[in-house]
Amino acid sequence: MARRPYTGFDGVSKGKRKGTEMFVKQLARVSKRNLWNNGTWGVRPIRGSDRMSVHSTGRAIDASWRGGDRQVANEVVDVIAANAALFGVELIIDYFPKPWGRAYKCTRDSWQKYAKKTVSGAPNGDWYHF
Repeated sequence: MARRPYTGFDGVSKGKRKGTEMFVKQLARVSKRNLWNNGTWGVRPIRGSDRMSVHSTGRAIDASWRGGDRQVANEVVDVIAANAALFGVELIIDYFPKPWGRAYKCTRDSWQKYAKKTVSGAPNGDWYHF
């Protein structure tokens, strides 16, 4: 797939977006509930930052695998990353892997394992941010 620009925060939404809510619902379904909705729309800054979270736009979700099978969750996440342009996904953060988590980003169309503290919640976080 081709690299694409990253949108990030582009303004506060007035509420939840139907497409985002459907995405997280289908994510739970296709993962056989090994991923579940840990949060979508909410007007707030990024944890540990003054910058606004993409959750404020209504385009971001947190999906947790807590209580589920991480291997199954990873398989679903890998399919989404491999088809990110089709799904309209620009970023996936996986807070679990040591030393500091990893992320897929559309600007590089690949995963990067973080070698230094880059995202709050890593390592050992039990969710993905889309």
